[in-house]
Amino acid sequence: MAHRKSPRRIAKLARIGALHKAPPHVFTKLGLPRAALVRLEEKIVGRVVVPGMADYDASRQESNPAFQAFPQIIVYCVVPGDVEACLALSVNYGLWIAVRSGGHSTGGYSVNSGIVIDVSKFQNIAVDSAAMTVTVGPGIDFDVMNGMLDGYALHVPSGACGAVCVGGFMQGGGFGYTSRNYGINCDCVTDVGVMLWDGSMVHANASQNEDLFWAVRGGTGGNFGILLEVTYALQPLPSVWAFAIQWDISQAAAVFYELQQNYTVSGAPQALGYMMNVGHTAGSPVALIQGMYCGSAADGRQAVASLMAIPTAQLLVDQTGLYGAMDKYLDSHPYSLPDPPDGVKEDKITGYIAQPLSVAQWQTIVDQFLQSQSQWSVMYTESYGGAINAFPIDGNAFIHRTAVANLVIDAFWTDDAGRLAAEVWLADFTAVLEPFVSGEIYQNYPRRSYERFRENYWGVAFDTLLEVKQKYDPNNLFHYQQSISPWPEGMARKTPSEPRVPGFAKSAIVYERGPRKAQGV
Repeated sequence: MAHRKSPRRIAKLARIGALHKAPPHVFTKLGLPRAALVRLEEKIVGRVVVPGMADYDASRQESNPAFQAFPQIIVYCVVPGDVEACLALSVNYGLWIAVRSGGHSTGGYSVNSGIVIDVSKFQNIAVDSAAMTVTVGPGIDFDVMNGMLDGYALHVPSGACGAVCVGGFMQGGGFGYTSRNYGINCDCVTDVGVMLWDGSMVHANASQNEDLFWAVRGGTGGNFGILLEVTYALQPLPSVWAFAIQWDISQAAAVFYELQQNYTVSGAPQALGYMMNVGHTAGSPVALIQGMYCGSAADGRQAVASLMAIPTAQLLVDQTGLYGAMDKYLDSHPYSLPDPPDGVKEDKITGYIAQPLSVAQWQTIVDQFLQSQSQWSVMYTESYGGAINAFPIDGNAFIHRTAVANLVIDAFWTDDAGRLAAEVWLADFTAVLEPFVSGEIYQNYPRRSYERFRENYWGVAFDTLLEVKQKYDPNNLFHYQQSISPWPEGMARKTPSEPRVPGFAKSAIVYERGPRKAQGV
């Protein structure tokens, strides 16, 4: 019986036809035979994008246009078999792999000049309200995930930016407004599904592949395999109080000090989570805090009473609702610091503040911020304490458990002159911050200039991470500039020689379906 082809199938046949008709020099330049690319497109459910295709330039872009890489191949994977086929092609033809779930790597590591295995289409989500778990794909973003969980009044800490996806966020730790109450995002993970270099699928949890389970939670993406599934333990959260308070810039140092002394270091309930910002509104610098309280509005207002007592305080947001709805409210209402226009480029530096600072020291930091020539520049803290710091330092590979706060400096520009000014400003800021920061750096905010990234990101966990990396990716198929790799010869390490992390017994990898090799394409 005759039937109509689906639009998906018609598009697939068109792409296969285009590959058949492309001139030979296209494949010579790619370093791949035509037949290999045709077989890949035929085999996968998703689609292949190569240079010369109409959607190539859009497909290769990251969220930050400061990074401009030109991959040989971009593959939008839809099912695990697509990922397996990409891995086989990479192994057979020596392609350099980048893994992309949302494209928000601050170091530009989601795209390279080889093959981009894009898992942004893995957007599955399944809530088990009886077991209090949610299982998601790496490509689901937090607006969708939070919206789904709102329907059950359940919660797991997530990032303030709703466009960020689970895959990279979780593997680098994952700070959110509720992390002081429930922990860093990766602390809440109970199981992960990972495809290894040879196409084998494994699950890792507290009872199988425990070393991989430990490493994936904080060891950062693109190191051990390709994350395809995450299961979280959920918490009941029927309501939060969302708030925002603004002050004149003259009060910024006093606010930072008050937060540090009576909110992060001691005194504040861990149900209160927040980010403190310095930026520009309507062309004028201001201090602005936004956050959530896991509880009633009355209790939340009481928790921030000393902040409201600081001169010039204005309560701009006073809303109660489900977490996902309140996160979107905080991110989208006009009181907040304005987002830079589309196409603006970005660079940032970060550092963990491990000891309390004086008002004068905070003022030094604020004064340096005010040297920026860009109205889009922003400085903010992600405040720690509570459940973040209570989690055992050896519980997973996210080791930043003694910090007062993570301080982030964001620079933006549109042209070469702006870029130069931003680079000078950030370099000067790095020097100003050096006496105040611990040397640890949040691995979810990588920067390519960090030469000592091994100890900055992973510290005392690095030796164990390297062992896990060499076990699950013995040929170092997954690598990039700041992936887990041995210390370069001649670069002395400063971290303790005896890592405070668990020593895992040597054991075989536990495979989900038994060991198997990806078949060639």
